[in-house]
Amino acid sequence: MTQSDDSLAATLLRRDCPLAPLIALAGITVLAACWAVFSPPVVLSTEMTWDLLFNLSGAWHLRFGHMPHVDFHEAVGQLTFILTQIGLEVAGPSPQALLVGVGIVTGFVFILATFAAWRRLPLIPAVLFVVFVCLLAVRPANVGDSPNAYSFAMTYNRYGWAGISIIGLILFVPPRRRGWADVADMAVVAALSVALFYLKVTYFAVAIASIVVALAVSPHVATRWRGWAVICLLCPALVLAPFNKPYIADLMATIQAGVVRDDVSFYLNDFAENAAEYAPYFAAVAIALWLWWRGKSSLGVPVATAFLLLAGLGLLSQNSQSHSVPLAVVIAFLLYQTLQRQQAATALLCALLLFPIASIVGATASIAGYHARTEAGNLKVVDATNLRGLAVPAEPDGVIAAFASGHGGARLLNRARAVRPRYELSPYEYVQTLEEAAALLRDNGLAAGKIATLDQVDPLPFMLGLEPPRGGNLWSGAGAPTLPAETYLADVDVVLIPKFTTNIGWTQTAQATYRAYLDAHFEHRAEGRSWIVLIRARR
Repeated sequence: MTQSDDSLAATLLRRDCPLAPLIALAGITVLAACWAVFSPPVVLSTEMTWDLLFNLSGAWHLRFGHMPHVDFHEAVGQLTFILTQIGLEVAGPSPQALLVGVGIVTGFVFILATFAAWRRLPLIPAVLFVVFVCLLAVRPANVGDSPNAYSFAMTYNRYGWAGISIIGLILFVPPRRRGWADVADMAVVAALSVALFYLKVTYFAVAIASIVVALAVSPHVATRWRGWAVICLLCPALVLAPFNKPYIADLMATIQAGVVRDDVSFYLNDFAENAAEYAPYFAAVAIALWLWWRGKSSLGVPVATAFLLLAGLGLLSQNSQSHSVPLAVVIAFLLYQTLQRQQAATALLCALLLFPIASIVGATASIAGYHARTEAGNLKVVDATNLRGLAVPAEPDGVIAAFASGHGGARLLNRARAVRPRYELSPYEYVQTLEEAAALLRDNGLAAGKIATLDQVDPLPFMLGLEPPRGGNLWSGAGAPTLPAETYLADVDVVLIPKFTTNIGWTQTAQATYRAYLDAHFEHRAEGRSWIVLIRARR
């Protein structure tokens, strides 16, 4: 390698990061990713389409002035719905509103990640970190799912992983520049912690635990312990604030209903299934211990490494996905900085960057595939109601019709197995039943008033542009509290009972729980292939 090559490598991989090139290189990449996701005329959903409508339904409640955790109940914080509500104001009532929220989060993540990485990493690692966390937010598939499982379900988990990764970098990777910006670090961590509280409380808990651990093992945090201690005290005070009591009540009700995943055998099975993926994570902990044992790092490095891994696994245990821990990328950058200070070989430093590079490649494949899939055809695109612009994979029609008629023939079993949805309805079938519901209500003059659906999500008010009823759960299913009929149905004018449901367990439980109330206060009005419609009886 020539001297000029050494100088270039030192500039890119070892020296302080210049801000302008960082913004330019990372910004171009993130803008290209945003264009690929936001430019198609449709919003594509190939997995868990009802969860996309969960997001839109929550924002729809807010648009009518409903108070989260009072007028509707949900253990997830309101920030997700606020972002989509902004999208409703910008893009109108359509699935595109959700993408506006994604864009807002990506913009804030870019700013905060750029600030954190600029203070801590050389140019190439800094660019990789910024791109990595931004793609966590903008990617159209969940972390831990297949890259082509295109879904805007559980966007709060993607936002949460991005936020907690920035917090981890700030707390455990020492800055190269000290001074006033240390206070800015505190402000960033405090702001992200508050945002995570109103996003999903498990990420907030890990954020506070990270500050406590960093006070013990990170010298750059310990030297300003008073400021960080104030943040640790103020964040729990936020939890106990009177205006958060309804939120806490929803959280406690959900915990008591059994939503917390505490089956150890379940975790062990997931770990065994994905053991090869976890091996590099534990190897990183072993490397950190070896560096400390050889006197090349402080004890804080292996402690921080182990904490980041355990914290990531803890977060993963409460998500629907069974593998992939984005916090491991922070471990890679912590080891990178540690080895760089030991004047490690450039090849070894580059090897540590393979993990964030691999993660970026996976996210890029998902984003590029999403864009290509929207142009490839063979999509069912909704062209009516406020769901217009939603696209799902097209399927040969006839399965629901055959089951509904009871005359499916001998090939019905083969046809049903050929579709192979992961859930009880495919996205195509789910959208098909929703379109049938809207048509059934309109044909019978019932597309008015306040509508409740005995399914996991109640998307009909959003679809038809109607005010949703107050008092119910935003999401119903396994682990969700079953509300009393007087709370859930008192504000309802029309009840739809699905014959083909996204969660048969919940629908059957709801029918059994609310049968007496429905018999006393509602009457049968209409029935279609996929729905039974009840209306409130007049007295």
